[in-house]
Amino acid sequence: MRKTLAVIGGMVSISLAAPAAAEATEPVGGYRLTVAPVQGAGRVASASLRCGPDGGSHPDPVRACDQLRRVNGNVARLPERPGRCTLEYAPVRVRAHGTWKGRPRDYARTYSNRCAAIRGTGGVLFKF
Repeated sequence: MRKTLAVIGGMVSISLAAPAAAEATEPVGGYRLTVAPVQGAGRVASASLRCGPDGGSHPDPVRACDQLRRVNGNVARLPERPGRCTLEYAPVRVRAHGTWKGRPRDYARTYSNRCAAIRGTGGVLFKF
């Protein structure tokens, strides 16, 4: 009887551990990031970002994901990075489209120029 209980107990602990292991391999979040000029011709820049494990084509995924983790993946809650930008008016539209912890996320906003967009979203996320 003890052997049977030990085997059953071991099977239960293995089956409980399996979902946790599967969750650990899935990314916490993933976004497609774009910066596009609003007026005239210009280059549209884009990058992919995956968090947990951090990666993608973004040039600094670790710092970008750290910022997103602090706001639970909500780009609108990223604190502005203080600093100066030129007063040049060259509006850009930024967008972060993806998921965070299984929930869809979509952020889009127009800024007066690329510098304002980068600073307005924490200084890292749209810096590519």
